[in-house]
Amino acid sequence: MKNITWNDVEILVVGAGTMGASLTQAYAQRGFNVGFIDISEKILESAFDTINRELEIALQREIFSDSQIQDIKARILATISYEEACQGKNLKLVLETATEDIEIKKRIFKKLDKLCAPNVVLASNSSSLDINILARETKRPDKVVWMHYFYPPHKNRAAEYAGTDNASPESIKTAARYMKLAKKIVTPILSSRKGGAADVIFVSLLLEAARLVDEGFDIPSIEAAGKKAFNMPVGFLGLMDITGIPLGINTMYSFSDSSDPDDPFYKVYGNFFTPSDSYNKIMEEYAKAEDKSSVKWILEQEAKKEAKDFMLVDALKNRFLAVGFMTAAEVVEAGIIKMEEVDKLCQNAFLWKEGPFAIMNKIGIREVMKIVTERMELSHRNAINFPIPRLLISQSQKNEPWHL
Repeated sequence: MKNITWNDVEILVVGAGTMGASLTQAYAQRGFNVGFIDISEKILESAFDTINRELEIALQREIFSDSQIQDIKARILATISYEEACQGKNLKLVLETATEDIEIKKRIFKKLDKLCAPNVVLASNSSSLDINILARETKRPDKVVWMHYFYPPHKNRAAEYAGTDNASPESIKTAARYMKLAKKIVTPILSSRKGGAADVIFVSLLLEAARLVDEGFDIPSIEAAGKKAFNMPVGFLGLMDITGIPLGINTMYSFSDSSDPDDPFYKVYGNFFTPSDSYNKIMEEYAKAEDKSSVKWILEQEAKKEAKDFMLVDALKNRFLAVGFMTAAEVVEAGIIKMEEVDKLCQNAFLWKEGPFAIMNKIGIREVMKIVTERMELSHRNAINFPIPRLLISQSQKNEPWHL
């Protein structure tokens, strides 16, 4: 076990929050020398604490031996200095995982472009922002790519990647290669439209759960419906509690941003992703709370309750299915992703037993169109857009299953 220097670091992770720490660990576990950077020593110390806790769990479960864990730790460096981190002779890839704020990310990409060697590929893990905006902040737009990992990346094997509008084929291949070297199940995204594929589907379902809270449905029924819709161990409110309250709403704000009427995403979805009242309220609580972990959708007393009205659960299940089916069909129609890749991605990233197109085939396309239309009508009564893709309408008219 040798002590590495910044000249040994091949991958640099920018942002040492929950995602950045996990991504650093993921690559160190695969034998890479990894650096990570953030604005304060306190944040870096917290990231090391997180990595150490996760590695201790891995030791207890006999995933790694003690000597392997020491080797993993020895492959990680941290600093608050961009000059130190960016000028290592072996640096090949920078992965940005900073907060979902476009202005912060723009400043980071400007700095990385100035300090990193010309051959270094710059990637963003952003779940909701247009990476072409970040590429335009650099003098190397051909070397800017999107590499989207799913939480937590040291455990979740799913990943999406795409180039910007001006990314070179070599840079896109670099993104795919490093994801595969991290042993990810990699999904190519065919367009650089913000959100990729998985987050469009997933965040729409998080929002549907929050809208059901707005409408006064009880939490046990909402959770039971989400689990039943996609055969999941945890419902969507519970997932938000696990992954962090701010995660979904930052994406919703980006997806529903109307400042650019020519934005191809907004042209399709309009105000569909506008956060619900309950989501805004819980975010206000989160912002004020000293102990952020105490702010949850499902409080302790609710967690002990079970759904009692099974007809209601089935009705809410159809609400979730309608939203999942609509967004799955839309990302295919928009040329973001191939149909068969949608099902694989949902299975790998979200642990669904079947993907949305396979579920549609099982239900029957006419029934699918019925529940999607009912959901659209409810949205329109509430002055919320709900786009039904032409792809889905056409398939319903043919009354044929999807060819997977």
